[in-house]
Amino acid sequence: MKVLVTGGAGYIGSHAALKLLELGHEVAILDNLERGRQEALDTIKKQGGDFEFLKVDLRDLSSLQQALKGKEYDAVIHFAAYALVKESTEFPEKYMVNNVIGSQNLFQTLMENGITDIIFSSSAAVYGTPAEVPIKETALTHPESPYGTSKLIMEMILKDYCTFKDMNALALRYFNPAGSYQGMLGERHQNETHLIPRLLHAIIDPGFKFAVFGDDYSTPDGTAIRDYIHIMDLVDAHIQAIAYLKKHKGFDVFNVGTGKGSSIKEAITAAEKVSGKKLSYEQGLRRAGDPSVLVADAGKIKAEMDWQTKYNLSDTIQSAWEFEKQRPSTDYV
Repeated sequence: MKVLVTGGAGYIGSHAALKLLELGHEVAILDNLERGRQEALDTIKKQGGDFEFLKVDLRDLSSLQQALKGKEYDAVIHFAAYALVKESTEFPEKYMVNNVIGSQNLFQTLMENGITDIIFSSSAAVYGTPAEVPIKETALTHPESPYGTSKLIMEMILKDYCTFKDMNALALRYFNPAGSYQGMLGERHQNETHLIPRLLHAIIDPGFKFAVFGDDYSTPDGTAIRDYIHIMDLVDAHIQAIAYLKKHKGFDVFNVGTGKGSSIKEAITAAEKVSGKKLSYEQGLRRAGDPSVLVADAGKIKAEMDWQTKYNLSDTIQSAWEFEKQRPSTDYV
């Protein structure tokens, strides 16, 4: 099978590309390397073998059309997007241009080339603050950030193309991906905002300030609860999704999470156990808009794709720790 992976030099995309290569598939990676990293591509090639690389910006429609002209792919996994919630609230226009217009350019170009099967990297951010937890796919969608809005708009575009054009697509709504592939590939966002890498970096660097925002939530220990999924469990969901899409036409959405929540304090305890070191952190106030609990109801993907998670929170943090120990400190400047 030949698969196009957009954003394949980024965090989730690089792990997916490597896994596909290890399974014997032919892979093409499309990335403009604005936020993706050449180091990730080098690791993929070293560990998984050769692949086609297309350095293209999805916002440049003519260049994209030229790059994909005459190409044939059995499936496309579309990861390429800006993905920082706080940044999206500061620069919403950047998120709409990059995520929405860039994706529309991709979908248009794929249709022009008769490429019809797409797995779309969506997000639990489309739900906003849920009325009920665990969150089902049937829950109301009311995103509370431009990032979440951009993901929901792309889902709507895909649904229409599946209804009125010859396209088939699945949107996978992720909860909180974390961890690494054997310490070789891992999470490397510039100015890191995600919890697990930040708390691990604070253990490594005592001068790095790590704060817990809120200790008065309606949870057993007072800190917010989130659903942390190991990056390789998430990748496996994409592999299963491709096979599912070959047998089921149209459009559908699936949550991808463990279905189990862990509090911030539980994550800290697990990180201390993995590292063998204590974490010194500051206690801060709640951040506006942070829900008490965000946990997936993953029953649908488990039932329809026979997908199961293999890793628990400790496994996820252990793998993240192996990567974090060798991660450049400049990522946190």
